[in-house]
Amino acid sequence: MTWLAIGLALINSCCFTAGTWLQYAVAVRTPSLSAAARRPRWLAGLALLGAGATCQVTALSLAPVSVVEPAGVLGIVFTVMLGLRVRGARLDRRTALALVAVLVGVGSFAVLAALHTVPTEIGTESLIVAGAGVAGVVVICLLLGNVLDGRARCLAMGVGGGTAYGCTSTFVRAATERFTTHGVDLTLLGMLGGLVATVLTGFWLVQRAHADGPPESTVANLTVMDPLVAVGIGVGLLGEAPGLTMPIAGLGIAAALIAIVGVVYLYRTVPPYLPSLSSSSSSPTPTSPRQETTPCHPSA
Repeated sequence: MTWLAIGLALINSCCFTAGTWLQYAVAVRTPSLSAAARRPRWLAGLALLGAGATCQVTALSLAPVSVVEPAGVLGIVFTVMLGLRVRGARLDRRTALALVAVLVGVGSFAVLAALHTVPTEIGTESLIVAGAGVAGVVVICLLLGNVLDGRARCLAMGVGGGTAYGCTSTFVRAATERFTTHGVDLTLLGMLGGLVATVLTGFWLVQRAHADGPPESTVANLTVMDPLVAVGIGVGLLGEAPGLTMPIAGLGIAAALIAIVGVVYLYRTVPPYLPSLSSSSSSPTPTSPRQETTPCHPSA
């Protein structure tokens, strides 16, 4: 079952990469999310993201997080490699170093978290606090996105989207526990409502991030923020690491910082481009510096 889980995680990475590129190609040239959602390419990307998410959930049911998460991190590798191919470019040293930093940082953090945390019951109060904290971060990211532009706005929106997605696992676990013990009630419906709101918020922020930066940057951001937020909620709020020692905590923080530095560096090293929506063109077209500083982005 372990090898099947790894295979499913790799399939998820491939689906996530392809879906992200398809949606980016539409989002970067479309003035609103509602307009983008009417394009077949964007819908095909959505279908791939859904298929990948199904594979990831199935993989997590077959193997520990310490096995599945490191395999899922390979999505950023696939994204960068695809980006190089469509640009007709080679992997330079700066991008390679940023990529290694993301892989090492997220992989180490995921393994440390899996080895030193244990599941705990999620109370309603803890879920509300977690949701409020994530909502606060999302609001801050939105405010920053409204005053920044270009890659900086992409980074802010990506952080907000990754933070929202990082909270979804907490809502899923809480809803599952509630349904097992109490069946369908108002509390369960409230949890499901919070889950839907979190997913939609993360999805919308990611679409806005696509409009201001290349897919490599957005995928790297999500790859880092999702596990950091999920583990942060588990350890800091739910008490999932009762035996956590200072050396292990220090290693976890160091791994997280390495991953964050890698993401920021990717934002600075990946070249800009503007893909064509024309059916006669299958590869993105490089942009000029002027196009990068005044990107089109979906309206709020």
